[in-house]
Amino acid sequence: MKLLSWNVFEIGNPKTELALRDLCWKERPNIVFLMETKSNSSCLIKLQKRCGFGNGVYVDSNERTGGLCLWWRECSVELVSKSEHHIEANVCNSNGVALWRAMGIYGWPEVENKCKTWDLMRTLKKNCTIPYIMYGDFNEILYQTEKDGGPARRECAMEAFRSAISDCGLHDLGYKGSVFTWQRGRSIETLVRERLDRFLGDNEWCVKFPQFSVRHLVRVASDHSPIMLDTINYFDRGKTVKLFRFEALWLSKEECSKVVKEAWTDKIGVAPHDSIAGYADSLSRWARKAFGDIKKKIRDKEKDLKDVQEGRVDARMLKRCETLAGEIHELRRME
Repeated sequence: MKLLSWNVFEIGNPKTELALRDLCWKERPNIVFLMETKSNSSCLIKLQKRCGFGNGVYVDSNERTGGLCLWWRECSVELVSKSEHHIEANVCNSNGVALWRAMGIYGWPEVENKCKTWDLMRTLKKNCTIPYIMYGDFNEILYQTEKDGGPARRECAMEAFRSAISDCGLHDLGYKGSVFTWQRGRSIETLVRERLDRFLGDNEWCVKFPQFSVRHLVRVASDHSPIMLDTINYFDRGKTVKLFRFEALWLSKEECSKVVKEAWTDKIGVAPHDSIAGYADSLSRWARKAFGDIKKKIRDKEKDLKDVQEGRVDARMLKRCETLAGEIHELRRME
């Protein structure tokens, strides 16, 4: 079971939509929780289908703020409750029996309203009698070490967050990747990085899934990094033979038709299945030279971007991030 949580900071951005579709098809999460969609369900349902999900629950945005959605596939999910700041649902077995509860939360960003987030957490916990996790953008950090740049956070606010977590019997499930999951500001003077997004789980849930892991993925199209929870640590099962597939991108080069024609000409008089195999081999070799492995290029660029984002904050770092993000977007467009 995989669960993706992401504050997309407006889903209407083409770069954000492309990044989300890439994540959904590459990582294959079973459940996706999106925050700050700034959109309504009619628009998001179309994107839901493009991302490969058959089921969804929505909370429409309030004009140009807020908006939540929960998608799922290859699992049984039952909605429990929802509001402008949360969607909670039970994950059930094939007989419809609830096994554990997933509580997606989008915390109030205003300082004077943060207490509402902590009250919401306690209310959700009070009404739950099965193992559960809370996740999302809580709009608060736990310790000053989870912040880089800008003025220090108020100690009383962090203490209130820690108290709410303790009252709910929850634990931070940790992470792999950069400690910072959010960035804002357009210059080095205004740049702030904080860990606002996280997964929290109770003891029963952690016992149920002892091999869980949390990853903070590379930040490309939003101020926030997507975070991914795996209930099982998968191992490498070895390489499999890759099937041939004709890529529409190849038609963007006139040379493609020439390669196809020569491949078929060379196989005149040969059995049809051998002709097709020879054509596929010729076209694949040509494509590797003409375009390279786009998926591998995306992975390499994402790794470079993640390394840069984890480095020292300066003007050069910001410029490099913008450049790499643009290159990744172009590679995804080509893909």
